[in-house]
Amino acid sequence: MDPSRPDRILHEWDEVAAGARRPATPPKRVGVRSLTSGTSLAGRTDGTFEFARDVVRRADELGFDTTLIAERFLHLASGNVRLSIWQMALSTVQSTVWGFLVGISTGFVAGLVLGRNDRLARVFEPYIIAFNSLPRIALVPLITMIFGFGLLAKIVLAWTIVFFIVFFNTFQGARSVDADLISTARFLGAGEGQIMRTVIVPSTLAWTFASLTPSISFALIGVVVGEFIGGESGGGLGYLIIQSLGTLNAADMMVALLVLGVIGIVMALGIKQVETRLLRWRPEYQK
Repeated sequence: MDPSRPDRILHEWDEVAAGARRPATPPKRVGVRSLTSGTSLAGRTDGTFEFARDVVRRADELGFDTTLIAERFLHLASGNVRLSIWQMALSTVQSTVWGFLVGISTGFVAGLVLGRNDRLARVFEPYIIAFNSLPRIALVPLITMIFGFGLLAKIVLAWTIVFFIVFFNTFQGARSVDADLISTARFLGAGEGQIMRTVIVPSTLAWTFASLTPSISFALIGVVVGEFIGGESGGGLGYLIIQSLGTLNAADMMVALLVLGVIGIVMALGIKQVETRLLRWRPEYQK
């Protein structure tokens, strides 16, 4: 090993450090400014890094300026734009709610039926597993080809996500019903319909409601992904995000993300309220 090599390396680093000295930046933006300074080191030899530094600085100015985000929100909420933030949010919420309702209703019925019928469960198990194994994002082009770019395509995409979440929880819940409760109901003269209505369904609902909070979140994700592909014809907040990406408008993108976060919180709280009301007979919901 060359004994002068460590000294040579240290000398080279000293030269780089000397050329990279910049005036001190305010502590408020140390993280992003440090990144731009580091980028400018390589930019001394390649103009591409100068462009990267400008992009990062632009994101810093737009993405973390709360005043600008508030201004953009007020602008998008006003009547001065062709498609306001309220119209886009309504489109996203409408698609999410419809996909969620169709998904939980079909998933609950399918899980209940297959959970109480072993023969049907064995017949449909391979098909359910195969379809559930498909990445939902891979189904977006096919769903778009079949149902177009509008509301129906977003509902179907949300349904493909919600259905399986609810189905597997309901299926397991239907199989986990206490056999002694069913035997006791039969001993007291209850028919199969009464047992299903008064024993199996109430016991299964606890399992189903455990899947509703993640289901509404994933339904929202599915709808937004559908809006990425659908563009303006699909409307919604996903269209605003993808449009902001095309124009490098970080402020509008942040507005869309914040509104999506608020929508997700409101929907999850609504599900919790419905769960508390319908399962008030369970000990954990009694005050």
